[in-house]
Amino acid sequence: MCAMTIGIPKETMRGEGRVALVPADCRTLVAAGCHVCIEQGAGVNSGYVDAAYSAVGVEVLASAEALYKAAQLVVKVKQPLPHDLQFLRSDHTVFSYLHLAPDRPLVEVLCKLGLTAIPFEVVANVEGGHPLLAPMSAVAGRLSIIRGARLLFGTSGGRGVLLGGVDGAERGRVVVIGAGVAGSHAVSTAVGLEAEVHVFDLAEQRLTQLKNQYPTLITHLSRPEQLASICEQADLVVGAVMVPGRRAPVVLTHDMIDGMPDGSVIIDIAIDQGGCVEGIKVTDAEELAYVSQGVIHSAVPNMPGAVPRTAAQSLSAAVAPYVQRLALEGLAGDSALQKAVAISGGRVVDPVLAEEIR
Repeated sequence: MCAMTIGIPKETMRGEGRVALVPADCRTLVAAGCHVCIEQGAGVNSGYVDAAYSAVGVEVLASAEALYKAAQLVVKVKQPLPHDLQFLRSDHTVFSYLHLAPDRPLVEVLCKLGLTAIPFEVVANVEGGHPLLAPMSAVAGRLSIIRGARLLFGTSGGRGVLLGGVDGAERGRVVVIGAGVAGSHAVSTAVGLEAEVHVFDLAEQRLTQLKNQYPTLITHLSRPEQLASICEQADLVVGAVMVPGRRAPVVLTHDMIDGMPDGSVIIDIAIDQGGCVEGIKVTDAEELAYVSQGVIHSAVPNMPGAVPRTAAQSLSAAVAPYVQRLALEGLAGDSALQKAVAISGGRVVDPVLAEEIR
């Protein structure tokens, strides 16, 4: 018998089309003995109708209120918003992307509720990787180039640059700040478009690996003066600097942005963790970008939500094994989940988070 009923609510963030678990992975959970519930319509924007869940043994509930009432383990994509918070209880365990470091008000609300909160993004494996963060970082990295390329169109208010160029015209210049999972996927996509691509990182070994993989890539050890100089000639800058569990460090300053060409584009992938671009404001699927200092800024915290079917399939495959262990065995069944608990019993128990919100 499953220790905790798994509940999958419909996402409430604007522009968010993902669902945390797709039917194929729910089938596995049900076969393992779990009771799984889903809110009516939660999978529709990812291409999964309610009947697809019913067919694999998932109970479809008519409302968010009914879903949260039935569930003990709430598995979401994004952090709970006011619509969700009204239904949360002290006996709930919330397992989702929470990005708590830049969001002290949410930390305080979750502590007051007395529930257990486990952020996807801080779950680490024995190699030190972050298996639940990596899939969406990969999607966001690829999307950053696609979105940036579109915003560069003259019809979007951009410089009118085609990143790959054509005969007789210069190639577009892309700068990627950070060579982690998101940054490396941004590099891969930009190189594939035949842009001139520069990447900055503090890890020389990682830069060497990327250079070996993409011989045309231009690599730089991160130094503010050189970053400023390269950005002066950039068409698209992607900020992909993230430290799981901590606020993103600011690496692209107002002074650097002042030197960028009018109509150039900045995409800040790190906005979930507060953003790595100085002063950047959150944008969303309906208000994708704004202009500041003559430069187009885009910082959508749920960027993978733009491709919900692809993103949901990738996320669900990564999350489902952890959900199964958590539901059947509780925290005792997985040391990685034990270490990832951020909030429990009304207090912050993650020392990194405690330091960040101090």
